[in-house]
Amino acid sequence: MSERKAKAGTIRTDRRRVGGSARRTQERGRTRRAILVEASRKLLREREIDEISLTDVADAAGIPKSSAYHFFSHVLEVFEAAASDMETEILKDLDGLSMADCADWRQAVTRFVGRGAAFFNANRDAMQLLIGPKTPSAIKLKDRQNDFAIAGQLKDQISRNFELPELADTPEIFFRAIEIADLFFGLSVIRHGRITDAFTDEAGRATCAYLSLYLPVVLPRARPA
Repeated sequence: MSERKAKAGTIRTDRRRVGGSARRTQERGRTRRAILVEASRKLLREREIDEISLTDVADAAGIPKSSAYHFFSHVLEVFEAAASDMETEILKDLDGLSMADCADWRQAVTRFVGRGAAFFNANRDAMQLLIGPKTPSAIKLKDRQNDFAIAGQLKDQISRNFELPELADTPEIFFRAIEIADLFFGLSVIRHGRITDAFTDEAGRATCAYLSLYLPVVLPRARPA
């Protein structure tokens, strides 16, 4: 009996060791993957996107290329992971925007657009990867889904301060508004390498003009919850 117990105890100990080793391996893998993604972002801040290869990313990360291929088969996959992180950061940044002192919804929209422009100007890696002229089509397509989230955030920000009317297709309307702002951002990046104040203002005006097709000039203040 005691021998069986001893064997069972040994098996449990071995399983714990194996399980602990697997967890450590997984953690090292997650760490290395994150280092590669951060290295790609550093390179995007310094170089043009079409000049960066997976080898460059691996070298910048200090990780052997053979190990890098264990996580990503192509540099585009690294960029996709980086874009996902950037999109989360944009949403978080916009969520911290206050519109309580805005006189009307157009001022709120203009402030929202300006915050977006400021984010891209402060993060060249995001500017290159998400709205630059060389953005890979796969990332552009994925970013469209993120724009729906940003559009929802704009709608929510406005509705916290003003009473929005019932609209037939609210998500799509605000999504198109965000796409309009992105268009002006992209044009500015092509012409000037950044989003200028003039293009930021124009993006705000164009976005407000589109939303004016659906929103009245004056919206009543939202009632306190």
